[in-house]
Amino acid sequence: MESNIRSSLRGLVLPGTTLDALSILEHIKIDATKAFLVFRMPDNFAAVDPAWELTIQSACQKVCNLPILITFNRHNQIPPKLNSGINGVRHVIAVASGKGGVGKSSICLNLALALQKQGLKVGILDADIYGPSLPTMTGVFEKPKTTSSKKLIPHQKFGLKLMSMGFMVPKDAAIIWRGLMVQSAIGQMLSDVIWDEDNAPLDVLLIDMPPGTGDVQLTIAQKANLTGAIIVATSQELALIDARRAIKMFEKVNIPILGIVENMSNFLCPNCKTTSHIFPKQGVVEECNKQNMPLLGAIPLDIAFRESGDVGEPFLEKYHDHPISQIFNQMATTIKGQLHA
Repeated sequence: MESNIRSSLRGLVLPGTTLDALSILEHIKIDATKAFLVFRMPDNFAAVDPAWELTIQSACQKVCNLPILITFNRHNQIPPKLNSGINGVRHVIAVASGKGGVGKSSICLNLALALQKQGLKVGILDADIYGPSLPTMTGVFEKPKTTSSKKLIPHQKFGLKLMSMGFMVPKDAAIIWRGLMVQSAIGQMLSDVIWDEDNAPLDVLLIDMPPGTGDVQLTIAQKANLTGAIIVATSQELALIDARRAIKMFEKVNIPILGIVENMSNFLCPNCKTTSHIFPKQGVVEECNKQNMPLLGAIPLDIAFRESGDVGEPFLEKYHDHPISQIFNQMATTIKGQLHA
């Protein structure tokens, strides 16, 4: 029921802002007698229009047969304190899938750009030691500079700060390391990168997680105070099995799941304009309902989206008004709304 309520709030824009109800939703509590919703209002917002409150209640009532109670709180969306455990970073969000090949890195990069369009300072840490994707997707292959104290200075491109093991080794080199070496490299990239070189902390650092639920994931969970995790999956059962494992891993280390992104949700043929579901229809949606987690967005298969990752020109940089870009912008609005103390 909670996921249905969240879905019903999407697109209900707060008058006088670009925020929708879902992006400022802070908490839902449902019991046998009522559904209680808490919204977090911008500090500079004077008052809530009673008509808008009624609109929210009406939308929720369509998917919930309980009385809807609403409270509006008022405090900053992005707190001034740094609480991430990583120097120069306010919030850290893991982008994970549990499985390779579902397009997680493409989702991470374009989501970072969408968050930047929300006015946030954003960085990406590519934590896939064995198969780093960030260099190819951004067209950056040079080694990062270091400070006199041997700290790493992240690359900057598209307004993002970037760090990857792929910047440290030749383009086609194979990294053949055992577990302890990988853990050490991850620890260095978490603690020895100057994310706030310009004395302006990052609002968000997205960590592009490698496949699996092993040493790297646990190292990151232990060394960084993660605001939450985003799960990327396709509707294929093989992908959903590993997504469930990733969800369970984050739950065991008490990291909240901010939502699930469905990638390759469908394919619109550019010739006949017919929509085809390469993977089972509604698989991720059903999984969201089972897990009681919001569906952040559904990204269709698109040739231009695939090509953008191969040539180092992110999709959101080139196709600002494309429907896929709008999906990413909506996801960013929702995620920004969850960045609070």
